[in-house]
Amino acid sequence: MKLYQNIVGGKGNGILTSLLVLGVVSCMSGCVSIKSSGVKSGKNMYETFFVGDEGTQYFIKPIAFSGEKTNRLVVDFTFRYKDKIKDSAVVNMSFINTEIIRDLDSLKITNGLTSVVLTKIKTLFVERYQKEYKSRFSTTGSLVDLNRLFHNNDWTITAYKQSTSSNYTAPKDTKKKINKLKDRIFMLF
Repeated sequence: MKLYQNIVGGKGNGILTSLLVLGVVSCMSGCVSIKSSGVKSGKNMYETFFVGDEGTQYFIKPIAFSGEKTNRLVVDFTFRYKDKIKDSAVVNMSFINTEIIRDLDSLKITNGLTSVVLTKIKTLFVERYQKEYKSRFSTTGSLVDLNRLFHNNDWTITAYKQSTSSNYTAPKDTKKKINKLKDRIFMLF
């Protein structure tokens, strides 16, 4: 107790005591908030993970597209890169629609400069999402093609199912995200 009184300057010095406690709490909370699993960057648009000899794994967080009425499409991408483009990218998509989508034949992404057609689409799940349905799918595509897509932000995505198709376009905020991702990731390739 005597050492404590010497440090804070006596019994009645509440201000110094409060500052000491605040300093200790600040130091402890700073150590707790460190995250080591990945690096968040790009205003939370993507995360990167070092994967040793395979370079860096990129996860581009979901990007939203608008369809007819209230229908929406959300797409995310995962890929690895080291020195040169040689890998494929995993493309996951969630359709949030008024109708259930159980399967897809293909998905076409165009941007005015290039066009990419994705096939071999796997259904992951379909679930009720409030008054709509969320249908989740996954496929792979060429990282070279994905790189080309990010060089123009005017994306249109067309989903093909049997003899029907649905179009989804990039709203203004999605176009801004595509531009930022181009500048922060794809210009490095």
